[in-house]
Amino acid sequence: MLPVDRVDRRPHGRGYWADAFLRLRHSRSGMAGLIVVCTLALLGILGPLLAPWDYRVQDLDGVMANDARPLPPLSPGHLLGTDRLGRDLFSRTLDGAQVSMTVALVAQVVVLFIGVPIGAIAGWRGGRTETYLMRFTDVIYAFPDLLFVILITSAIVYTPLFRLMDGLLMVFLAIGLISWVSMARLVRAQVLSIKHREYVEAARALGVPDRQIVLRHVLPNAIGPIIVGVSVGVPMAILAESTLSFLGLGVQTPRASWGSLIEVGIRNAESAPWLIIPPMVALAIALAGFTLLGDGLRDAFDPKTSRRR
Repeated sequence: MLPVDRVDRRPHGRGYWADAFLRLRHSRSGMAGLIVVCTLALLGILGPLLAPWDYRVQDLDGVMANDARPLPPLSPGHLLGTDRLGRDLFSRTLDGAQVSMTVALVAQVVVLFIGVPIGAIAGWRGGRTETYLMRFTDVIYAFPDLLFVILITSAIVYTPLFRLMDGLLMVFLAIGLISWVSMARLVRAQVLSIKHREYVEAARALGVPDRQIVLRHVLPNAIGPIIVGVSVGVPMAILAESTLSFLGLGVQTPRASWGSLIEVGIRNAESAPWLIIPPMVALAIALAGFTLLGDGLRDAFDPKTSRRR
């Protein structure tokens, strides 16, 4: 017979979140993506402190001494060189990281505020409410995403609204207004699979209002797939923002965006080919990092991938 002080020392089962984190920790690609995302977040937050120059400051003396041409990499005081206006490329790339991370995260907040309520109401109420909401969702889904964003921004490009926050506000809204469709469909599917479970039926039998059931029981149990949906939507938002800035419809100067920096690099490809490399590499790393993290989170929150350890 075991001593009394050893009776309850058996290992207990892990919870849902602990089990998901353990699966993510054992995913090499997921952890690599998490490291990249955390690094980008730190660069976005600490960018103004790490940048040797303000992203708006021009080193006109250095550019004029170089025959009015951009300074090449490893020039005195400019690790990655400058553009034609003498602005430090390293500092502007860091500012682009801040812009891209901000746009991506705020756009996902807009997606959650629109997509989650529509999906939850459609899945929970059913009937005509579900039909009307999902047909409206299908109509928005039918529009090509990028074309819809370009139409929205082009319609107000010359208005004072577009110039708010150097164009950032309209980028937030434009990307968020067309990206909520996938989130609404995801949440509806989760609500449909959860609302007939035993604990939900028990809450209904006790007379708990529908709103409290959805907020306290249904949505908390759908948070895993929602997190995965957000992580997958972030690289799409970054790419959309970069595309808009590349076309001149996104973040406006003097703010820097990886898309606008790539456009400048293409225009100066013959005389200063190094200008395109930093923003292009930064954009590729960001997209790869969020994609790897999204794949890792999808595997971590999928119960079918769980293993006995």
